Amino acid sequence: MTRRKNGQSAAGLGVIIVLGLIAIAVRAVGHAIESSEGWMFIFLIAAAIILVFLLKAAAKRKRLGYLMSKYGNEQIVALIYSHKYWQGQTAEQLMDSLGNPRGVDRKLLKTMKREVWKYNPRGVNRYGLRITLDNDIVSSWDHKQ
Repeated sequence: MTRRKNGQSAAGLGVIIVLGLIAIAVRAVGHAIESSEGWMFIFLIAAAIILVFLLKAAAKRKRLGYLMSKYGNEQIVALIYSHKYWQGQTAEQLMDSLGNPRGVDRKLLKTMKREVWKYNPRGVNRYGLRITLDNDIVSSWDHKQ
C-alpha cells in the first residue's frame, strides 16, 4: 500500500506562516489605531479565521459521513480520505480517493478489461502516477518521483 504525496507538511507550515503574518498585522493595526475601531477590526479578523476553520471542519465531517454511508468500513474510509490507493481497491474507491484521472488508456483483452488511469500530468503523455485496473480492480501502479 502506498499513498499519494499531498503536501500535508507543506500545508501545515503554510498555515503557521499565514497565522504568524496575521498576528503581526493585527498587532500593527492595534498599535496604529488605539481606539475601539482598531479592536473591532482585530475581532473581525479573528472571527473570520475561526469561521474558516469551522467551515473546513464541517466539510471534513460531511465528506467522512458520505464515505462512511457509502462504504460502511472505517478502515476503507480512512484510506480513501487519506488519498491512498492499494491493490484490490475498486475503481469506485479509487475515484473517491484520487478523483477523476487526467487520462485513461483502455484495452479489451480476451478474458478481461484493462485500464490505466493516469494522474499528476508532467507533460505531453507523461504522468507521475499510472494505476492499472484489471476488471475495475487495482492490480498495480507506477509512481514516478
